[in-house]
Amino acid sequence: MIRMIKTNKTAIIVTILILAAVVTFLTRAKFEFKDSGQRSSQAVQQNTTVEAASVPAKLPLDTDFKQVAESETLRLKMDDKTGHFIVEDKRNGNLYRSYPDPKYWSKEKISETWKKHLASPLMVQYVDFSKNILQAKETNLAAEGGSIKDIQTIPGGFKLVYEFPVTGFTIPVQVTVAQDYVETKILQEGVKETKMGLVWVRPYPFLGAEYTDGQDGYLFIPDGAGALVRFKDNQLNVNKLYDELTYGQDIAFPGINNNRNKVMMPVFGMKSGSKGFLAVVHEGDEYADVVAAPAGVLSNYNWIGAQMNYRSSFLQFTTRNTNVPDSWGYVDYDRDHMFGSDRSIRYYMLDEKKTDYVGMAETYRQYLMKEKAVKPVTVKDPNIPLYTNIIGADREKGVISDRYLNLTTTSEGIQIMNSLHDKGINNMSLTFTGWQKGGYSSFGQTFPVDSRLGGDSGMKAFIDHAHGLGYPVYLEAQYSLNNTKGGGFDEKFNAMVNLAGRTLMQSPLFNRERTPVVSDKYIEQMVDNDLPKYKAMGVDGLAVGLLGQRLYNDYNTGYGSSRDEARKIQERILQKIKDTLGGVQGEKSNVYALPHINYIRDMVYDNSYDLFSDESVPFAQIATHGLVSYSSEYVNNRQEDVNDFLRDIEYGAAPSFVFTKAETKKYVNSYGLRFYNTYYPDWENFASEQYKRYNEALGDVQDQFITGHRKLAEGVKETTYANGKRIIVNYNLTEYRNGDLAVPAHNFVVIRGGGGK
Repeated sequence: MIRMIKTNKTAIIVTILILAAVVTFLTRAKFEFKDSGQRSSQAVQQNTTVEAASVPAKLPLDTDFKQVAESETLRLKMDDKTGHFIVEDKRNGNLYRSYPDPKYWSKEKISETWKKHLASPLMVQYVDFSKNILQAKETNLAAEGGSIKDIQTIPGGFKLVYEFPVTGFTIPVQVTVAQDYVETKILQEGVKETKMGLVWVRPYPFLGAEYTDGQDGYLFIPDGAGALVRFKDNQLNVNKLYDELTYGQDIAFPGINNNRNKVMMPVFGMKSGSKGFLAVVHEGDEYADVVAAPAGVLSNYNWIGAQMNYRSSFLQFTTRNTNVPDSWGYVDYDRDHMFGSDRSIRYYMLDEKKTDYVGMAETYRQYLMKEKAVKPVTVKDPNIPLYTNIIGADREKGVISDRYLNLTTTSEGIQIMNSLHDKGINNMSLTFTGWQKGGYSSFGQTFPVDSRLGGDSGMKAFIDHAHGLGYPVYLEAQYSLNNTKGGGFDEKFNAMVNLAGRTLMQSPLFNRERTPVVSDKYIEQMVDNDLPKYKAMGVDGLAVGLLGQRLYNDYNTGYGSSRDEARKIQERILQKIKDTLGGVQGEKSNVYALPHINYIRDMVYDNSYDLFSDESVPFAQIATHGLVSYSSEYVNNRQEDVNDFLRDIEYGAAPSFVFTKAETKKYVNSYGLRFYNTYYPDWENFASEQYKRYNEALGDVQDQFITGHRKLAEGVKETTYANGKRIIVNYNLTEYRNGDLAVPAHNFVVIRGGGGK
C-alpha cells in the first residue's frame, strides 16, 4: 500500500511537470505561415552561407594595405577589402597586425570554422528570438560572406560598416591612431539588428596573435593583482580559456560561479620577444569581458582580446512563488534592449625596453592620471600610517531575540589608541565599525551611535581625542545592503530588481540571512541625508564597504540604473563624501573608484591559481602605488604570517590591524564576524614591532611610483622605486647571496638610492 502511494505521487508530479512544459511551450511559441517571398529570402540566406562556407579562410596580403594615418610614434595602414589594419611602431619597426601573424598561417591545422574566426575582423554571438529555445551561436564576417560599406578616411584613421547578410547585423567600426596607441571603436548609434539578437561582439580579437616560437612571451590577464600566461607548446586543451567580466559578475544576470578573483581593471596585454602592448578598454568597460587563450586552445596561436557584451542571459521564472527554487524557469534575453554606449579599446604599443608587465603597469598608471584624472598622493608624514580598525559590536542568535555583543566601547577605543601611540606609532588612521544600533551586521543602519558603545557623545569624544594626536577617524557604513529598514529603506520599492522581477539578494552573514541589495540611486539619497550628521560629528571620512566594489544592472522601475549608469552614480556618491568630509576608504575597490578614494583595504594581491596561469605579478600595485594607499589582509588575520608580511613589503602595502577590547571568543557565533584573534592585549607588542619594520621599508616611498619589479632567483624578488630605493625580499628558508649582497632567510633588505644600505 505504501509503495503504491509513493508510485502514484511520483506519477502525479511527472504529469504536472509535463503539462507545465507543454503550457510554457504553447504560450511562447509563435506560429506563422510564410509566403513564397519569405521562403525565397530564406533560400538566399542559405545559399550565402553555403557559398561562404566553401571559400577557405585566408589572411590579407601585406601588399593590400595602404597608409591612412600616422602619429609621432605610429603608422596606420588599412586593407579596404577586409577592414583589417597594420600598425607600425616607428621607434623600432615593430608591426602589429589586427589578425594572426601570417608567417605561421600554413601551420595552423585547426578546423575551417575556427580558421574563419581567426581571419575575421569581428566575431559575433547571437540568439534567434523566433525559436522557442534560445541557444547562443557564434559566427563571423568570413563565415557569412559579409561585406564592407561606407569606408571613409577620417582624422587619425578610418571608419567603415560591417554587414552580416545571414544574421542581419550592421556594425560600424572606426580605427584611429594617436601618440602611442591605436584605438578600435564600435559606434553604438549605428549598430543594427534585423533578424537575430546580438549577444556579443569581439572586435579584432586576434590583434597581435602570436605562435610560440622560442621567444620570451606571455599573455597578461587582469586576474587578481595580475597574472602571466607564458607562451609554451601546448597540446589542444579547451579548458584553458580565460573569460571574465570586468568589475565582477553582475548578479542581475547570474552565471556559473568559478570562484576566480574579480577583474578590478579593464586591461590586458601581450609580450612577444621585443614586441608588446597594453590594451585598455576605454569605453564600455562595464560591459566588457577579457578573453584570453594560450596556444593549444581553439587554435595554435596565443591570443587575447576584449568581448563587448550587448545582452546577457537570465532565468525567466514560471511561477510567482518566491519560495520555489530559481531553477523553475527558462533561459531568456532582453528582447527589446541592448546594453548601450560606444565600445572602444586602446592598444598602447610599448617601446622595446618597456614590453614586460612592469612597462604595461607604468603605461596604465599614466593612462589613469591622464584620462581618469587620478592624482598622485600627497604625503604629510614621513612615517607610514598604521590602518587600525576597531569593532564596536555585533549580534548573535538569542533565545527569544538577537543577543547584542558589546566588543569595544568608544572609551575603550581611546585606550587602544593611546596604547599604540605610547608604543611609538605616531601615524595612524582609525576606522570605527559596528558603531550603529545592532552592530556590525546591521546593514543600512547609521545614526545615532549605539548608546551601549557610548552614543554620539562618546563617538565625538573618540574623534576629538584622535584629532588631538593627529589621527584621522573614519566610520564604516554599509549602504549597499539593508536588513534594518534604516534610512527609510523599503525592500518593495528601494531594492535592486532583475529582469525577471525578482529582488536581488545576497547572503553575506554567517546566519545565511538573505539581504536585499539597495538600488544605487536610493543609496545616494541615504548618503545625502547622512552627510551633514557625519560632518557635525567631525568625521574625516567614510569606509564605504561594497560601494565602488560591485556593479549591477538594476531594473527597479523607480530607482533602477544600467550598469554603466550605476558606475557614474557610485562615483558621484564617493566624490560627494570626499568633498564633504575629506576622505573615502574603499574595500577591494574597482579601479573606477580611484579618483575618489584615498585608501583601499584588502586590495587583491594574488591570482586565482587557474591551471593556465603561470605566475602572479603585482600589476595592480605597480600601477597604483603613489596614487592611492592600500593594504592587504589584516596583519592579525593572515593565512601565512611570514610570507604574507614579506609580500606586503614586496608589494608596497601598508600595515592594517583589526582590534576589539573583548576577547575573540565572545563573538565566535556572531552573525558578521569571523577573525582569528582581535583581542588587543594579545597584539599590542606585536603590532608595534611589525609597524616599525613596515615603516623602515616603506615609510619614505609612500608617494613614490614603483619603476621596477623582477625575480632575482627562485623565491627572491626585487622592487625598485622612482627615488632609486630597492627592496629585496627573500621568501626562502636559506640565505640568498649574490656578490656582496646577502638577504637573510625569510627577510628583506633595503638598498637606498645610490647603492647605500
